[in-house]
Amino acid sequence: MQQLAPRDALFLSMETPTTPTHIGGLVFLKPEPDSDFGFDRFVEFVSERLLPIDRFSWHIQEVPFGLDRPYWVKQANFDPADHIHSIRIPAPYSPEKLSQLAGRIFERPMDRSRPLWDMVLIEGLPQNGYALLWRMHHCLMDGASGVNLSEQLFDISPDGARISESRIVENLQAGQGPSASEMTTQAIRNATRLPARQAHYARKLIDQILPKSRTRGTDVEASSADEPGLAPRALFNGINSRHRRIAWSSIPLEDVKRAKNTVGATVNDVVLSITAGAVRDYHLSRGALPKASFIAGCPVSLRTAGDNELGNQVRDLAMYWGTDVENPIERLVRVSRQSKRTKESLRSGESLDLYGLLSEALLPGFMQLFARGTAAAGEVTPLPLNAVVSNVPMAPIPLYCAGALIEQVFPISVLGPSQGLNITVVSYAGQLHFGIVYDPELLESGWELADAIPKQLMELQAAIASEFPEIQEKPALS
Repeated sequence: MQQLAPRDALFLSMETPTTPTHIGGLVFLKPEPDSDFGFDRFVEFVSERLLPIDRFSWHIQEVPFGLDRPYWVKQANFDPADHIHSIRIPAPYSPEKLSQLAGRIFERPMDRSRPLWDMVLIEGLPQNGYALLWRMHHCLMDGASGVNLSEQLFDISPDGARISESRIVENLQAGQGPSASEMTTQAIRNATRLPARQAHYARKLIDQILPKSRTRGTDVEASSADEPGLAPRALFNGINSRHRRIAWSSIPLEDVKRAKNTVGATVNDVVLSITAGAVRDYHLSRGALPKASFIAGCPVSLRTAGDNELGNQVRDLAMYWGTDVENPIERLVRVSRQSKRTKESLRSGESLDLYGLLSEALLPGFMQLFARGTAAAGEVTPLPLNAVVSNVPMAPIPLYCAGALIEQVFPISVLGPSQGLNITVVSYAGQLHFGIVYDPELLESGWELADAIPKQLMELQAAIASEFPEIQEKPALS
């Protein structure tokens, strides 16, 4: 009898009909000339790689009325092939057509009575290429676990050589579902721990709010990211629909490193800065840019070095996004400065762990009601965040799937309540790949943002070349 960990269960409790909480990716595959790559070989390859990972054969058993966290239950007669499908995109191919197809597949809620993952191999791309759309519920794992999974699933050469043997660590054991009496006993046991957890997070919340109320307005450089609930409303903030679309773009990682070295920033600072420029221009062109900066939610890993265990060990930080600054260098400097302050509050233990509060101090049933109420009142509720911007490292070298080269990997993530935009970035084989998932009823065109990201990097590079001509010949540092 194995319950979901609190942070894993949170992603189930947060789910509503219009805000599903599965994640995934769109992977572009290029088979070798004259290879036998196809659906049958792909199914055989994935089945062989996933069978040793027990978690992919588990489904969940809910506790009635959300009175406790769900349980993992092993699926009888599990066959990975049952979760792998194929489809052909209608000719003629276009990225927009693929975006619509991927969005319609991705927006469908996952069946909780089955293991919570699936894959669709999409045929009909130019030059005999393929696209792989995969989905996985966030309760299964976080981004860092996904990186470890990619090293288990993919190879470093077409002939099947792996990066390493399995690095996946699974400390849980799923079995038969618990009986009603067992669930009742465990629910009572867990409920007795709630008051202490609620008191702990109440103290943290008070410590978070009171100092701000005393010092508010005294620091002219303090951003709205330091003030929970003060995010100005963006055009893509509102009541979520059920629909999703995907857009994507890529930029060279070396160019990003060169830019970040100029001001002593990080790769994530550059990602925030150039996405801020894209979002800023989107609102400027529509006469809807507020004076205050938008706020980005940036997930950060809580893992220690060498921790390869599956599951979620992540929390969210509210980051100043820099949409109120026109100059690209000034924007990057301010984003970097504010990011350092926010991360320092995390290291010192001053910042509130919202994921911890929601997962450990609230019953899942209450969290479900709260999530549904927030989603339904998306146009009037205060906004702690405008959108999520996440950065996940992947392999620095090219990988192969069933003998086919993985050319590009574009992540697809979750839209939170009132959020019609999520930008997740994967660094892979010398490129930063931006996956943009959006609600087409809240954001007119995700492609407008995707196309603006390389342009924003070029604007930053041009500004750096003008301001710091003496450093342009220096190599980019890691």
